[in-house]
Amino acid sequence: MVRKLEPLCDKIGYARVAAVVHDFYERLRADPELGPYFTGIPDKAAHEEKVIGYWWLAMGGRMQEPPFVDMIGAHQGRGITNRLLDRWLELFGATVDAHLEPELAEQWRQMATAVGDKLRANVVRG
Repeated sequence: MVRKLEPLCDKIGYARVAAVVHDFYERLRADPELGPYFTGIPDKAAHEEKVIGYWWLAMGGRMQEPPFVDMIGAHQGRGITNRLLDRWLELFGATVDAHLEPELAEQWRQMATAVGDKLRANVVRG
């Protein structure tokens, strides 16, 4: 028996990745704690497209012109605390749960937790 690996991008699909990211950013902008960090993004559409590309690539997808994302550099000096990061992960989990089957939501949530861990190790102060 040959086992075929199926990347998460193929299981979720680009349209659903985009839908999750768009919904997530609406939730972020509406959130009392996180909203101030996200309402001031100058080109919201371009930012969301970059984030969609980031997740698509992280899930094993391919793009003709992949976005460059410096996750650490982009978040340095932004005042990110453990509490804010926990809230970000909480909202992210609720968003993927609203859009995806439980198994797929959990896989993506694990990826987001890994991103959070990287930010905690390199950006969060205190």
